[in-house]
Amino acid sequence: MRRFKPWLKAALISLMFLWGLLATGLLWPLLELMLGRKAAFPQELIRRNWCVAVCRILNVQVEAIGQPSPQTRLWVANHISWLDIIALGARHPLLFVAKEEVADWPVMGYLARRLGTLFVRRGDIGQTAAIAEQMAWQLRQGRQLMLFPEGTTTNGERVLRFHAKLLHPAQLAQAQVQAIGLEYQGEAKSLAPFIGEDDFLPHLLQILTLDRIPLRVHYCQPLPAGPHRDILAQTTRKQVVAALFPKPMDDQIKVGNG
Repeated sequence: MRRFKPWLKAALISLMFLWGLLATGLLWPLLELMLGRKAAFPQELIRRNWCVAVCRILNVQVEAIGQPSPQTRLWVANHISWLDIIALGARHPLLFVAKEEVADWPVMGYLARRLGTLFVRRGDIGQTAAIAEQMAWQLRQGRQLMLFPEGTTTNGERVLRFHAKLLHPAQLAQAQVQAIGLEYQGEAKSLAPFIGEDDFLPHLLQILTLDRIPLRVHYCQPLPAGPHRDILAQTTRKQVVAALFPKPMDDQIKVGNG
């Protein structure tokens, strides 16, 4: 994969973000006006190609372990960075579910809103229930949803508790669930995490200094439709922990739950 100088990457990424703003702000409504429901296909094609292009500019190198199942409707993963969304979006036709704070991120927040991301307001039971119904409806329509059930990002050194209520839509829609474990390698392991009070633009500039961003994506064993949301949350989290920390699994489970 071709490597770009940091200044060139900055210029190209700026152009890609500008294109994303124009595409979602102008082209999206035009496609919907002209094609109606049929606009979903070209919109998805544009979205996915945008993610692929950004990954190429940043030199995101994905190593896939395991196989994604074509029957999976709800994907769940540990969450480390905004890069997770772009890297996974380049691989699958996904509708993302994210914490409400993502909507306020510069550029990325606007793009997320325009692309139909469903935002969950932590601590708001009523809003979470409403989003769960929207998710279940999307799953019944055959859409693939991507969820980060920790509810926040981490530095990748542990896996937090998976919130069972976020997996309730899979139970409602009787959808197959598949867990994904994400781990950045090399320098990216310390620079990729986007946590807490980090600001998006300074973090992006930091990412631009990396020659490459190795990302290992673990596809865990799919879970068939049917289990209760609590079982789904516990099982998918254990799968992710086992994939990322194969030796000290029991210790990692204790740390994550603490």
